[in-house]
Amino acid sequence: MQKKVLIVSLVIVVMVVGGIYSGLQMKYNKLETSLKEHLVKVEGYSENDIISIKAKLSKMPKYPVYVEFADDPGTKYVFSDRQANEWTQLDPKTPQRLKEKE
Repeated sequence: MQKKVLIVSLVIVVMVVGGIYSGLQMKYNKLETSLKEHLVKVEGYSENDIISIKAKLSKMPKYPVYVEFADDPGTKYVFSDRQANEWTQLDPKTPQRLKEKE
C-alpha cells in the first residue's frame, strides 16, 4: 500500500513540474514570436537581420527577451513587453539600424 502511495505521489510531482516547465516554454515561445513580429513589421527588420531571439526568466524584468542582430553579432539587446504587449528596449545601447532612424 505504501509503495502505491509513493508511486502516485511521484507521478503527481512529475506531472506538476512538467506542467510548469511546459507553461514556461509556451510563454517564452509567445514572447519570442511577438518580438520577432514587432521587429519585422514595426521596426522594419528583415528575418535575415535577426540572428537570434531568446526569452528567459529573471527577477527584473520577469521575462526579458535577448536579441542578437546580424549587423552587430555578439551583442545582446534586451527587450521587454512589460506584460502589456508594447515592446520596449531596456538595454541602453540602440541597435545599429534603429540609430539610423533617429
